[in-house]
Amino acid sequence: MTSGNPQYSNRTYRTRKPTPAEIPTDGSAAITSLRPCSDQPDQLTVRVNKCLMGRISFTTKAKHRLAIDTEWTEELSDALHTELTRSRAYLSAARMLGARAKSAFELKQSLRRKGNDPEAIDWAINRLLELGLLNDTEYAAMAARSIIRAKPAGRRFIEAKLRTKGIDRQIITETLDEQLEGSNPYDEALKLAQRMSRSLTQTLEPEVRKRRLAGRLARRGFDFDVVRKVIETIESQRDT
Repeated sequence: MTSGNPQYSNRTYRTRKPTPAEIPTDGSAAITSLRPCSDQPDQLTVRVNKCLMGRISFTTKAKHRLAIDTEWTEELSDALHTELTRSRAYLSAARMLGARAKSAFELKQSLRRKGNDPEAIDWAINRLLELGLLNDTEYAAMAARSIIRAKPAGRRFIEAKLRTKGIDRQIITETLDEQLEGSNPYDEALKLAQRMSRSLTQTLEPEVRKRRLAGRLARRGFDFDVVRKVIETIESQRDT
């Protein structure tokens, strides 16, 4: 019996493709594709039962005498495990970095969530670092600039943001020394406070207004002395 609504009567559903871990290793599965990679001429993509397993070298192909219809056995799976899992982790990491810059810590977390092999993750991260495609120093500088451009912020706020991205403490210190060189925390906090004070209703009691303004500045990482001076300036501007 078909649905009375023609909009749904011919709907087709895409079946979920198996993952490499789900491919049987009892010989019932077989290699269905060994295709050279356009971006890495010395590599081949391997598919078993049309499932992408990863990449191997031509040397590996020759060593194990791989061909279309070669049975996928436990012995063969174990022999190719390291090479395949490393290539999958590396390619996954490269795609992620192509979409958005990440720190090494963030990238490792993302690869773990996708179920990549732990050893393969470490190998891929180290390889990307060696090639200069992953660089926490450059990433920290970029992230700090982005935070500062979005809205004035104190050193503590930026530092906390970079820590959540797993950036090394020494890199954070050097980055902030460079990015905040020449900037005046008081001027930055005052700029932000003037913007914030316009959004605070004029009917608020002075103490409530000052408390809210101080809380917002503190949450943006400005030190107590800077916050106090800025509040005094804002209040004196209101009085005049």
